[in-house]
Amino acid sequence: MNVPVVATGGIADARGVAAALLLGASAVQIGTGLLRTPEAGIASPWADGIGAALPEDTVPTRAFSGRLGRSIRTAYTEAAERGPTPAPYPIQRNITKAMRAGAIEIDKMQAWAGQSAKLARAEPATELIANLWSEAEELLQS
Repeated sequence: MNVPVVATGGIADARGVAAALLLGASAVQIGTGLLRTPEAGIASPWADGIGAALPEDTVPTRAFSGRLGRSIRTAYTEAAERGPTPAPYPIQRNITKAMRAGAIEIDKMQAWAGQSAKLARAEPATELIANLWSEAEELLQS
């Protein structure tokens, strides 16, 4: 049986792409690695936070939506960890909607980011994908 496998999670550079392909993946999906591209359209404080975030600067949280996701650690996520359990989705999402909509500071943003956030590059998406593929090909041929 031939089943295509798409590798996801933590892939944000050519090494991750090459490793996934060497391990048998048919394709890779890049999430956080694309968030700093202009096409993503995220707020500058969030993009800057991604560029600076080490793996330990991200935390799993239900604080924004009630669903578990990984975010850059902020004053809000830290307060949520100390506070009561967030409401279930979609109630929590509605509770935080106004805060998120008007946020200009990262401490109030829904700043999703994976543990490989710091690897994300601030370049146009077409260039990023072309560069990742070219770099991955070089690694696969060496």
